[in-house]
Amino acid sequence: MFKTLDSCSVHIVGLGLMGGSLALALRDHVARLTAQDIEPGILIAAQETRVIDAAGSTAEADIVILATPADHIIRLIPTLELRPGALVIDLGSTKTRICDQLDRLPDGVLAVGGHPLCGLAENGYRNAIGTLYRRARFVLCETTRTTAEACALAEALVRACQAIPIWMDRTQHDHLTAITSHLPHLLSFGLMRLAMQVATEDNNLYELAAGGFDGATRLARTSESMVTGMLSTNAEQLRAVTARLRDQLDAIDALLDDPGALQAELAMIVAARRSYTADYGERLIT
Repeated sequence: MFKTLDSCSVHIVGLGLMGGSLALALRDHVARLTAQDIEPGILIAAQETRVIDAAGSTAEADIVILATPADHIIRLIPTLELRPGALVIDLGSTKTRICDQLDRLPDGVLAVGGHPLCGLAENGYRNAIGTLYRRARFVLCETTRTTAEACALAEALVRACQAIPIWMDRTQHDHLTAITSHLPHLLSFGLMRLAMQVATEDNNLYELAAGGFDGATRLARTSESMVTGMLSTNAEQLRAVTARLRDQLDAIDALLDDPGALQAELAMIVAARRSYTADYGERLIT
């Protein structure tokens, strides 16, 4: 008989924004909730506020959730101590290389790749909120260690934090999120890097910055360790979509001296963006 989520002991590796928010969302839905983190003070605070029951280890859990940067997850998976029948789920923002490692877990261990499509610009446990996952799409990817029980438990976990499960191939995920997530981070960091350089030439730059600049560079407030893991583990897909973006910028650049054609092109883009918002809503990064 399959285990149910409410009968499971769950262990979260990493109590940052994502892991901490998941703990807050799951604490009333599982039998026991433990965690580990490189910062002992975070574990103490989480226990004192009853977010988790105790510190623990992966070897004691029915479900192990890996909530660290993507590059760290890749290194962590081969070192995990796991009981037979345990389910491993990661929250990494890239999936191909992580799922390749999950494929290699021992026989008898279950595994599903995961990526919740939510977050805040400011990271860390102090910013964790129990509603972070609410109504967010949560991608799940099959591995060679994915069984019917693994699927059922993974979907139950996603629904317990009020997110929406979406099953997807790992390569498809990395190609699409290179456009929807990784490239926006790259652009935000790139624009901020340019602003830093120009500000050394003219210190009036930031006096002229307003909502457009703030919105476009908000992702550059994100933890550099998380972004490093994201970009470095999806470099091939990111380079491919960056090349396609350059083509789009060149196409718009060619219209700058033709206001009529430029306006027509921009109108088409504006309509597409407004249609996207109407169909899918919008989760603002705060």
